Parts: sequence; structure tokens; C-alpha cells
Amino acid sequence: MPKKAVAIFFLAAFIGAAIFVYFTFPRTKEQIPTSNNQRPFPPAPEPAPNDVPPPETVPHPDTPKLPPGPTLRVMAWASTVEAKAIESEADAFETASGRHISLTIEDDPAVYRHDLQQAIASDTPPDLCLIAARDFSGTDPARDLADATPDPGTAPRSIAAFTVGGEIKAAPDEFSVDVLFYNAAYFDQAGIGYPGRHWTWDMLEADARALDAIKLKNDAGQPVYPLELPADFDFWNILCTEAGHPALDLDVWRLTDPGGKEAQMRALDLIHEMFQEFSVTAPLPKAHEPPGRFFAQQRASLLIAPSEFTASLPKFRYAFTLLPRDIDRASLARVNGWAVTAKSSQPEAARALAAYLAHQPVHAGWSSVQMPTETDTPDALCHEALEQALLPRIDPKTAALALFLDQQINQLARNSQQKTDETYARIQAESQRVAPPPPIVEDLHQATWLSPKPKVKATPQIHGP
Repeated sequence: MPKKAVAIFFLAAFIGAAIFVYFTFPRTKEQIPTSNNQRPFPPAPEPAPNDVPPPETVPHPDTPKLPPGPTLRVMAWASTVEAKAIESEADAFETASGRHISLTIEDDPAVYRHDLQQAIASDTPPDLCLIAARDFSGTDPARDLADATPDPGTAPRSIAAFTVGGEIKAAPDEFSVDVLFYNAAYFDQAGIGYPGRHWTWDMLEADARALDAIKLKNDAGQPVYPLELPADFDFWNILCTEAGHPALDLDVWRLTDPGGKEAQMRALDLIHEMFQEFSVTAPLPKAHEPPGRFFAQQRASLLIAPSEFTASLPKFRYAFTLLPRDIDRASLARVNGWAVTAKSSQPEAARALAAYLAHQPVHAGWSSVQMPTETDTPDALCHEALEQALLPRIDPKTAALALFLDQQINQLARNSQQKTDETYARIQAESQRVAPPPPIVEDLHQATWLSPKPKVKATPQIHGP
């Protein structure tokens, strides 16, 4: 066959195939037929605040088909983008279980807390609600919440956060722990080794003073503070625990324990030194404002803040590690979970939904209570901190005491003339007036019988030439 004829044959075959494909197969997503085994094209993802995406969908446990019944009513708090992630989870549960869900989501935690209390007091409470372990979002767990059954893979310490009187009152979902953030570029510039598990408070003191002596500046020419710290009851409680004796863990206040004075005084002294004697810390924010503004602006080399703060940080070379250690190591955890209300007319269906939702964090920057599969990740480090973290719970009876302690610690940090022994005396007087005596516990944490050791000044870690 002549070459010209062969070429014409193949050209005609190609044109015919193209016409067949064009008229046979859909060309756009609108032309794709819908069916039970096809998913619609997903919308373009929306960025969360500061470009931190909401948690991605993760594999969930098998959800059994539920018998027909009323719509499950759910309440939670979340930002607009985070709310869409919850809606996606709820849609997936509806598909898997056959039970419809009605969501009420507030973007303000304070408004949510008020609305949740009102809903539980009414005759139409939600079947499921998101609660914070610190105060159960204003609910009374013994009266308002049913028992819960967490997934076996849930971190044990997060379950303890919702255990009251031996009963578990919520399925833990997410947590945040206090960690030590650092700006890697400033440590490189100063020739000082990065913070790590080996760091103690003495090493932090020494390296903060070394950073202060260098007088670093950011790209805008602004001075860089060595350290940004909180000055509140939670931070003091962490220091007390590391010094040998916690002030509050779960429901147990230990401010007046006979062996607690040395730990409390040691913690007060450290706060006063950091803010007043060494002058290595950034200015304190206004009342009720968390620290982190200077670190986010790259005007602080170090920051102590909850791990959830990652959702508020712009992109630059930062990382975080465990808090420095004193006699012992400790952190503080905030845990959220899904609770079935005691007045729910369908508690078993609500428990199934709680178990389903608890496999994915609600809020950007928070860690899942499900153990991570990889060990060398930020989430794995957060889980390590969680297992040694305090889980303070503040009930209405002692809320005023917690506020008083916040005020005293903040005043100590701001006032160079404030004496630590005077602060300790005021704390003792108020705690004896307000806090109930702690129960007798035989199996105390190891740190409670260790005596504080004298501080040893450490030298900065310097890179070799």
C-alpha cells in the first residue's frame, strides 16, 4: 500500500476516535451523571485563619446502621471554616448510619457556653454537645451528662480529664498542651543550640540572658526579646508541679498541703526572677490576653504557650518542644470532648455519633486524642507532653479562687517591689478561706515527696566554629 494511502487511513481513524470520545463521554463535571457510587466534585478548600487548615478527614470506625428515629441534635463551637469540617463529618455519619443530624454551631465559646446551659435547662436539650474539660462548659457532669464510652485508642490522660467519680462523662476528641516555642533563625544567629528535652529552667534562664546580651533585631529593625511568658495561675501551677507539688490537678486543690510550701515558693521565685530580676521577658499583655503577640511578630526568640497557638502563627522558621524541666517534668493540657446529655431521648445513637466525631479534631491547631502512627512529629511530641500534663478542673465553687490566683501571679510578674513571701501568704489566706481540704491520697505522684534542690546556673549552649 502506498505511503500516502497509509497516512490517510491513520488520520481518518484518529479523527473518528476523537469524534467518538467527544460525543460519548462527559466533558465537564456538570455532564457527569450522578449515581450512588460517585461523589460530586469537592469545592475549593477555604483557608482557615492564618492559612492553617482545619483538620483533614481521617478514617473512622465502622458505623452501624441505626434504626429510624428522631433527628440527632448537636451543639458545638467552631469558626466558620471549622464548622464546615463538622458539617462534612455529620454528612458522612448520616450516610453511614441513616440517622439525620441537626447542627447548632457558635463561633464564640462564651456565647456557646451560655446557649448550651440554656438548652440543657430547657425541655429540648441537644443529644450531643462539645464540652471543655476545664469546666465542662458550664454543665454539671453528674446531673447534665450521661456516661460515655471512649474509643480504646484514646490517650488515657485525655480520658482522665473527663472522669468524675469513676465515671467517664465525655468521649475525648482533641487536646492542646503548653509547650516551648522557639524561633530557629534567632538561635542560629546567636550560635546557641536549639531547645530540646534536655533543657531545664536553669538552662532557659542562662540562654535567655545570652540572647539578651546579643541584642538581636528582626528584619524591621525592631529589638527582639529573649522570652515571652504567661503570668497566670496555670503557668505557676506547672512550675509548682515541676518543683514537687501541684496546686491543682483534676478536682483536687493542694494549696494548703503541708509539703507544698517549698514548691509554691520556688515557683513564685522563678516567675519574679524571669520578669523582674533578669528582665529577659517581653512586656505582659493586657489582662485576659494570652502571650504570643511578640513571637508572632518575630520579636521574641522563645515563647511558652499552648500548642494550639500554631493556628495563629504566620509562616516562619519556628518549632516547639517540651517545657523545660525542674525536679520533674510537667505541662498543662486543655481537652475537649463530645458528651451525651442526660436528657437525650436517644442516648445510644448519640454515643455512636460521639464515637464517630471523636476521631477528628474540631479546631485547627489542636491534636487528636488518637495516638499518632509516626513518632517523630509535632503531634507525637504533644502526646508525650499530654501524658505528664496537669488537667485542672475549676468548678463554680472555686472559680473565684482561680481568678484570685491569676491576679496574684500577674501582679507578682509586673511589680518589681512585690515580695514572693507576701504573695505566698495572700495565696494561703485566700485558699484556706475558699478551697476545700484535699482528700487523703496514698498513691501521690513521685514529685510530691521530692525536696527542691538548689538552683545550679547553667551556661549557654554554643555551637562550635
